[in-house]
Amino acid sequence: MLLRVRVSLPDRPGALGAVTRTLGAGGADILQVTVLESVAGRALDEFTVSVANSAVRGRVSAGLEAAPGVRIEGIWETVEPPGAFPDLGVLSQVATNPSRGLATLVDAAPALFSAEWAALVETDPEPRVTTASWQAPDDMVLPELTPLRPRILSVPGGPHLAVTPFDGTSTALLVARVEAPPFHDVELTRLTVLADIVGAIVGRAVVSG
Repeated sequence: MLLRVRVSLPDRPGALGAVTRTLGAGGADILQVTVLESVAGRALDEFTVSVANSAVRGRVSAGLEAAPGVRIEGIWETVEPPGAFPDLGVLSQVATNPSRGLATLVDAAPALFSAEWAALVETDPEPRVTTASWQAPDDMVLPELTPLRPRILSVPGGPHLAVTPFDGTSTALLVARVEAPPFHDVELTRLTVLADIVGAIVGRAVVSG
């Protein structure tokens, strides 16, 4: 079982080492560490770990909760293999078949960003879903997306969202998390760059066709 573990910890020497020792003592195999931010004396770090079962997950959570100065921001399952450059695999698929480029990105985005579902939303004249991943709800509630720009949103009583438009269009890519913490600015930047590249590939294919 692969997990994402996001924790806030004191930004001082030894704090990261203490967290990694806690994860190891709980039975987690650390595969990747990403520093999301360091602000006002605290760091926000995200670990990708492998655990054998839910019991190990429970021990990891309990250990972190007991660690001095550590605050758990979220622990959730992921299928994104660390260090495998999955974005490049998606771009390769899009380049091979650009006519399905946007649909390919929608299908891949939930796994890429450890989310539940994704959708393409056309905002003109009224917001409407044009393509959605298989996990997307039928009764999707769309937030206000205009003016179109990359942003992080949360629907009251609903999912956390990351939204980015495709340049020169009224279409936006929306990725949703339900059982995980909100998206971080680092993730939004990654999503925006990925959407920009896919949009450029699809656009060139349309012009050349």
